[in-house]
Amino acid sequence: MARQLALFASAASPTILVGDRGDVTYIPEFLDREIADALVRELSADTRWRADSRLMYGKRVMVPRETAGRGEKMPQPWTPTLERVRAAVERYTGTRYDYCFLNRYRDGRDAVAWHGDRDGSRDARLIVASLSLGATRTFQLRPKKDSGLRHDPVSVEVTHGDLVIMRGDTQLYWEHRVPRDPRSTGERLNVTFRQHRARDGEMPSASELLAYADDAIASLR
Repeated sequence: MARQLALFASAASPTILVGDRGDVTYIPEFLDREIADALVRELSADTRWRADSRLMYGKRVMVPRETAGRGEKMPQPWTPTLERVRAAVERYTGTRYDYCFLNRYRDGRDAVAWHGDRDGSRDARLIVASLSLGATRTFQLRPKKDSGLRHDPVSVEVTHGDLVIMRGDTQLYWEHRVPRDPRSTGERLNVTFRQHRARDGEMPSASELLAYADDAIASLR
């Protein structure tokens, strides 16, 4: 049975979701509603979304979400508000992000299956910061089958302005998904800030993140 995480934390009180052979931290309400709303409006008006398809069991089927890329070496540039948010995430996590992937979940029928955020042959330990915008959806993590871990899946409801940070060995030993939810009728945007290469030095620990919180959030106001 999945372990449900109560939404009791705040932007000044991150919650550890994974600590064994991985490092996943959940920060609810990282963005206040005004900034989150502005980012949704900007991305919705300015992003060219792509509907992908893939071959499954001999048939071509549509991927149940729309995607886009923005930032350095990507088809579309940063938007002004996205630049501000990126800077705040960088200050909070103590590292730099080069680009972002965008996922558009049009309603609860759109989803993403179990996977790890590993880009081809690149370093699996690159840091990923995942920002949720719009409708509330379930985000789940579980150990990979060959990880040797025996933990139950972790499940948390991520909502407008929440941030999830994945670092360390997470992509080597854990996978995550956003399952279908027939109850959800609203649109959700997911912004995953990513790196082309690893940066020198280590990202701060969860306890050290507290020292960044006030400055990072204040920079958006």
